[in-house]
Amino acid sequence: MRELIEEFSSGKGLKAILEYDREKDIYVMTVYKGDEKIVFSGNMDEIQKQAEKYFVRSLKSLKNKIEIALLEDLYNR
Repeated sequence: MRELIEEFSSGKGLKAILEYDREKDIYVMTVYKGDEKIVFSGNMDEIQKQAEKYFVRSLKSLKNKIEIALLEDLYNR
């Protein structure tokens, strides 16, 4: 059985839910980003590390897409 710890929503379409799973003795953080659902679980340190890796990868991917778009724009001029 999960116990709701906190729920957060932003105006930008991001929603996060932190729960404690009593049966497994772990925390579960579910993040909804648009149509995407990401679940992190474990103790708080593990969740923080998992989330950090995920969001760093997301930012790197976004940076790469922006750089490609800029290069394509320069090439097309």
